[in-house]
This record gives sequence, C-alpha cells and structure tokens, in this order.
Amino acid sequence: MTKIFFGTDADLAQVWQWLLEAPGMQVVEECSRPGQPNRWFDSWDTLEPVYREGVRNLAAWSRDFGAPPMPVQFSSTPETQWRLGDKGRTVLNSPAFIRAGRTNDQNGCLVASSLSYWSEKGARQRSVFPETNIAEIDWKKVRSVAASIQRKVKKASKARLYSYPIMPDAFERLRDGHLKLWNWGAECAYPSDLIVE
Repeated sequence: MTKIFFGTDADLAQVWQWLLEAPGMQVVEECSRPGQPNRWFDSWDTLEPVYREGVRNLAAWSRDFGAPPMPVQFSSTPETQWRLGDKGRTVLNSPAFIRAGRTNDQNGCLVASSLSYWSEKGARQRSVFPETNIAEIDWKKVRSVAASIQRKVKKASKARLYSYPIMPDAFERLRDGHLKLWNWGAECAYPSDLIVE
C-alpha cells in the first residue's frame, strides 16, 4: 500500500517521530554504511542526528509485527575496496517494514512523499519474500500502525492538492512562495484552484 502526501524533510521528520511513538517501534537503517553494521533507533532523540545528516534509507519495524529483517551482504568490487576502502554493506529487508520518504525534487518543485507498506494480499501476490515470512506477520498490527500515521498526516494537513494532504511545513513554504509542488508533470504554485484548504 502506498499513501501519498506532500511533505518537506521537516514534515517527514514528524512522520518518523510519530512512527517511533508507536509501542515497540524501531527504525532501522536499511542499507548500512560501508563495512559497518546497520544502525537501529528506538527514539527520535537517537534518530534525529542521523536524520539531520541526511540519512534517508530508513524503515520502521516492530517485533510485534513479526518477520524480523533479513540481512543480505553485498561485497564491493576489488577496485571499489581499493579506491574507497568500502568492503561491502548489509541490506536489511522485511515484508513488515513501514517506509516514509520521497524522491528528488523535479524541476525545482517538491515531489510527493509516501508512506508505504505491504498488505497481506500484495505481499502474497507480488513480493519476493518467502511464504514463511509472510505467514508470520501480524497484518492487523501493521495496518493499525500505518492507518494511525495516515490519520495523523491528514489531521496535521490543513490543505491538499487534489486529495493528497499537504503537511504543515510544505504548505507554509508553498503559501509563502518558497516552493512549488510537482503536480505529476507540471508545477503547482499557490494559490491554485487545485489546492483545497
């Protein structure tokens, strides 16, 4: 499932804070730094400095969800090892991850952000995860946390582009003329008939 909204890095920081407020929730660095273990965070106080450094390959997971993250080791080529000292990385993945993020801006406009997670049906039909991992997930708990975050995004957002919420920092910067939204092929400035307050 993917839920779309517009948010700046500050707005996405708020989403990660909400995720970490869920009981038992942890955030993990999906792809480790070269030659280092993946970092785990159980509070915003521990995640905030890393987030401010620009680390965005993050996922939220709770033991209550089941399906612990599975590590996959990637070794660097000998040339990369020699040139960068990068001996390799560990990538963690789980069908029970909840992710929040966005891609790079387009033509100077803020692109849509997303909250994404697998539904049971989607994981069974389209994922590469083994059936044993999918079967051990408490899908009701995953849905409950994801739905709670979606509600918080909607409640915090006082405007929307079509039906997509525009979170507070994004809306303030849009209204002040400091940014435009990427309307899937065209820029959208404030005011606009497409923006509902």
